[in-house]
Amino acid sequence: MPITDATTSLATTWTEHAVVSFTAGTLATSAEMITEIESKLKRGTLGANSSPTSTSVNRWLVRAKEELMQVKSFDFSRRYAYATLTAGDYRVSLPPDYAGGSIRLNDQTNDYRLVPWPSHIFDSKFPDVDAESNGAPRVFTIKHMELWLAPPVNASTILELEYDRSSDDNTTTDFAYLPEVERFRCCDYALYEACESLEDWEKAKWYWDKWARGLGRSVGADARKKWKNMGFRAISIFENAALRSHQS
Repeated sequence: MPITDATTSLATTWTEHAVVSFTAGTLATSAEMITEIESKLKRGTLGANSSPTSTSVNRWLVRAKEELMQVKSFDFSRRYAYATLTAGDYRVSLPPDYAGGSIRLNDQTNDYRLVPWPSHIFDSKFPDVDAESNGAPRVFTIKHMELWLAPPVNASTILELEYDRSSDDNTTTDFAYLPEVERFRCCDYALYEACESLEDWEKAKWYWDKWARGLGRSVGADARKKWKNMGFRAISIFENAALRSHQS
């Protein structure tokens, strides 16, 4: 999937690494999610002239996805993408669904990880990156929606980026990376919005409570999974050093 950013003057194309999809289940697409909402609203088929419209419901589903990803912290909230740079490049636009937070940047061509620097330190060390000789980049900083590298690359270089996704995806129908239970939760949120638009305050509150309870369970499940994957204990400094000693 191409990830093209149009928020800066740059036009870097990031391509997402192929990932294993979650089971499609009964809510494989946003259209099927709207059908699920229709069955709960009991107001017939939603379309361009219904109340609420299918366009509005789809918009509420997208908001639910974005709200969900703000609080999620498990693996599928991380996105992996790569871009190919050419000699002299040092400014790279970030993907449009990056919305802050930590990132990891690997130089796949030269097989090492770049070191992140705060922007004020980067600027004090490299006040004019364009004046630096080309080489293998070693450090980077983030300036709004751009990555700045130093030194500029000296040849065709593939960078791999790992970052937290915001759910500002290329299309409003992209729910495939969410487990199906999260898609059902998005339907709960859209139903809350739909009932509120119909001024059915009692049902709106009921669906809001259902959404909020589901969100709490989702966050709790993330925490348990992370702790379990660590063997219910922190990795010691000695284990960390031993693992690094086996790296070539």
